[in-house]
Amino acid sequence: MRQNPTAPPGSPESPPPSYDYIGFANNATKPTPVQAQPLPQQVQAQPLLQPQQVQVQPQPPRVVILDVGEDPMLITCPYCNSSTTTRTEHQLGLMSWVLCLTSALWAGCLSLFCLCCDFNKDVSHYCSNCNRMIGRYRRPCTSQIVLIVVLFVALQLYPPTRPIDLWNPFGTTTTRHPGQKAGENEIIVRLSVGDIVGKKILLQNLPWTANQDPSDQIPAYRINPEPNPLPPLNNVTVYAFLGIPYAEMPTAQRRFKPPQRITQLPGESPYVAFDYQAACAQDVEMRASLFVHYPYPYRVNEDCLYLNIFTPQASNTPGQQYPVVVFIHGGNFQTGSANEWPGHVLASRGIVVVTINYRLGPFGFMSLGDPETSNRGIQDQREALTFVQQYISAFGGDPRAVTIIGHDAGAVSAGIHMLSPYSKGMFRSVAAMSGADVSYHSIIGKPALAFNNTMKLGRYLGCVQQVAQNVWDCILTRSMQDIVLAASPVTVPHIQVEYNRYLFMPSVDGYELKAHPLVILNNAPSGLFNVPSAVPYLTGVNKEDGVEVILEDRNLGEFTNFLEVDHEYQKQFLIEYVFRHNYTMNKEAIVEAIDSYYTYWPDPADVWRIREKFIDLTTDTYYAAPVSQSANLHSMTGSRTFMYVNNYNFSKTRENRPIDTTSPFPSWAGSCHDCDLYLLFGFPFMPKELLPQYFKDVEWYETDRNASQLFGAFIRRFVQTSDPNLPFGGSWAAHQPREHWYMDFNYTAWDALTEVGILKRDYRYEAVAFWNNYIPMLVNYMTTTFAPEEVRVRRELMAFQVTTGVIAFVLMLVLVIALSLAYHICTRQDRQRQTVDHMRLSASECLQVLPSAFKCIRALPSAYEFF
Repeated sequence: MRQNPTAPPGSPESPPPSYDYIGFANNATKPTPVQAQPLPQQVQAQPLLQPQQVQVQPQPPRVVILDVGEDPMLITCPYCNSSTTTRTEHQLGLMSWVLCLTSALWAGCLSLFCLCCDFNKDVSHYCSNCNRMIGRYRRPCTSQIVLIVVLFVALQLYPPTRPIDLWNPFGTTTTRHPGQKAGENEIIVRLSVGDIVGKKILLQNLPWTANQDPSDQIPAYRINPEPNPLPPLNNVTVYAFLGIPYAEMPTAQRRFKPPQRITQLPGESPYVAFDYQAACAQDVEMRASLFVHYPYPYRVNEDCLYLNIFTPQASNTPGQQYPVVVFIHGGNFQTGSANEWPGHVLASRGIVVVTINYRLGPFGFMSLGDPETSNRGIQDQREALTFVQQYISAFGGDPRAVTIIGHDAGAVSAGIHMLSPYSKGMFRSVAAMSGADVSYHSIIGKPALAFNNTMKLGRYLGCVQQVAQNVWDCILTRSMQDIVLAASPVTVPHIQVEYNRYLFMPSVDGYELKAHPLVILNNAPSGLFNVPSAVPYLTGVNKEDGVEVILEDRNLGEFTNFLEVDHEYQKQFLIEYVFRHNYTMNKEAIVEAIDSYYTYWPDPADVWRIREKFIDLTTDTYYAAPVSQSANLHSMTGSRTFMYVNNYNFSKTRENRPIDTTSPFPSWAGSCHDCDLYLLFGFPFMPKELLPQYFKDVEWYETDRNASQLFGAFIRRFVQTSDPNLPFGGSWAAHQPREHWYMDFNYTAWDALTEVGILKRDYRYEAVAFWNNYIPMLVNYMTTTFAPEEVRVRRELMAFQVTTGVIAFVLMLVLVIALSLAYHICTRQDRQRQTVDHMRLSASECLQVLPSAFKCIRALPSAYEFF
C-alpha cells in the first residue's frame, strides 16, 4: 500500500518514522560488502552499523475533542501541532429544531425562519491550518423546552393581553381575503367587477318579516279583522356583505385626491366579504359617545373606502326588489365609521341597507379654497351612491328607490347632495337625523377660511413654504398619525380653531357648493339659486342631542363622575362660542344674553340644573334651531317635509329596578344624541354577537324593543313610500312654512304600537327664534343708550381725546413759529455779521431756541392730568 507522506503521524497512510538519528558504537564491526553482484550505479551503498542504543520518537497523542464556546478561540491543534485561531461554522442542532417546531404552533410556515437564524444553531470549530474539526459547541435547550411548555400551558389557561393600541386596538387588518368557494350559510353574488361571497344570518324571534310588518296589519279593535295575521314571533334570514371596496385605496399618490372608481375587486375571485374593514383615519380619543371609556373596536387606516350591504334577498336571478337605504354616519366629519351601525335588523324589515365609510378630517376636507382640493369626503359619498346605482340590483335592491339616511354630519351631507347637481338622480328621498345643512357649525362658508386652516396645519407639521401648493405637497409627505394628531382638538398643544366648530369640514368651493346652504335655500324661492333634488325630506332631533358636546370634552372628567357642569364652565363655553362665530359687535352683550336665557333662576347654583340647562343650550344651538330652520326652508323649496322629535329615554325603562351597572344610559343623558339610531337599527332586537363590542353587555327591556319596533316602522314606511304615515296610525301632517308640525315620539309601556306619537306644532319656538333671529339681530345692533358706568367711561374717553388733540395742535403751532423765528434771526444776523459784531449769533446760539419748544412737548402729561 502506498503511503501518503503528508498524512498526519500515526495514520494508516503515514510513512514510517525516520531512523537517521539512530547512533552506533565505535567498536562495532562493519559488515562485509557483497562482491557477487555490484549495486546499480544510481544506488549508493550505505554502510550498516550495529546499533547500540535506539531512541524511539513518542507516538502522537490520542485525539481529544476540546471544550469550545460560540466564538473562535486560540488553540494548539492536536493534529498538526500548530497554534492558530479556530474557524467556526453554524450547523442545525437540537435547539434549532425545538424552536422551529414550537413556533409552528403560532406562526405556521413562518417558523421555518428559525432554521435560517444563527443564534439558535450549534457551533463547530475547525483548525484553520489542517481543517480538522476541533470540537462542537451544542447550545443547551433543556431550560428552553421547559419554559416553552410552561408558556404554552399558561397561554391556554390565561389568554394574553397587551396595552391598547389606539391605532389598532384589536389587531384587525385590512388584508383582503383570497378567493374561495361558497360554503354552508354563504352566498355568492356576481358583479361585473368580480364575484362577492357573503354570509347568511338567521335572526330569531322578530315581530315582523321581510314582507310583513305589524304596522301594516289591521288593528284588532277594528270591526274587520286582519285576513292574514302575522305570527307574534318570526325567524328572518338576512345576508351580510361586509367590507366591500367601492373605490381604489386613497393612499400614496391618491391621498387628498378624488376617489378613483374601482374596476376590479382585489384578490382572487370570489372576494370574501365576511369581516368589517378599517375605519377612516381619525383621532378616536375625541369621540362624543356614551361609550368613550371603551377602547375603539375598529382599526383606523387611510385605506377605508368600503361599504357594507345587508339585504333580505341576494340572488343572481331576478326577483323581488326592495327599497334601499344608504346610511351616512355622523361624527362631525371628524370621527365615526359605518362599522358601528350593523344593519341586520333593519334589513330584516324588507330594506336593503348600505352603510358607507368616507374620508374624515383633513383627509376628506382639507382645502386650498378651490374646487381642485375641496370636499373629498362628499365626493367619496357620491362614489358610493354611484356604486349602489350600478350594483345594488344584484343584492335585491331597487336602484330607483334609494333613500339617503344621514345622522349628524351624515344629515349635513345628505342636504349637500340635495343641493348638488352632481348627485341628482341618485336618490328619491332624504332623512336627515340630528343635523341640518344650514347649520353654521357644520359648513365653512368662505374659501379663505378653509385655506387658512390648511396653512395652520402645515405650520404645525413644519411645512413653512411660501407657496401654498408647496405647503400642500409637504403635508402630503407626512404620516397618517402626524396629520391626525395635528388636526385633533384634544392634542396638547393644538391648533386654534377660528370661525367654526372644527378645522376641517365641508366648505363652499364653487363646485360642490356654490354658496352656503343657508344662502341657497333662502334665495331658492326667488329663483336666484336652484335646488336640483327637491325630494321628500324627513328630519328630526333627539330631545337631548346636546349631550354629545359634554361627552366630547375630556376636561369634564370620567363618566362615573356624572360630567358635572358649573356656571363658570358654561361662561367659558359661551366666550369660545362667540369667538368662533366672529361676533365682533356686542360680544359681551351676546354672552350675557345667552347666559341669562339658559340660567335656572330659581336656584342658579344648582349644578344638576346648570347641566340640564347647558344641555338645552347646546341642543338648541347645534341641533334644534338649525333643524327647524332647515325643515322650514326645504318646505319652501318644494320638498314635502316631515319632522319628528325623539323623546324616548332608555334610562326611564330602568326605574324601580335594581341598580344596573351594565346600562350605558344615565338618567341625565335623556334622549341622547345617538338614541334614535339605537332605535332605528334595532339594537334591542340584535343578537349580542352582531352588536358593537361595547354593546354586548347591555341589557334591553320590553319597552326598548317596543319603541324600536315603532320607530323603525315609520322609517320603513318613509323608505317605501316617501311618507312616514302608517296605514292605521293616524295622520302625520307635513311641515309647512307657516304651520310647523312635528311628531313627538315618546313611547311608554301604555302606548299602542300603531300610534307613532303625538302630533304637535312649533317645537321650542322661543329657543329656535332666539338663535335664528334674535342673536343675528343682536350682532348687528348698535345701542344708543348705555349703563351709567359705561356713560362715565365714554365721557372721560371723549374728553381725553378732545383735550389731547387741542394741546397737540397748539404745541405743533408753537414749534413751527419758534423754528421760523429762529431761522429768520439766524439769516438776518448772518447778513449783518460784519457791521454789527455785538449782534452776531453763532449757529450754536441759534439752536438754543429749540429746547424751549421741546419743553412745551414735555408739558403734555401735565396737561392730561389737569384735564
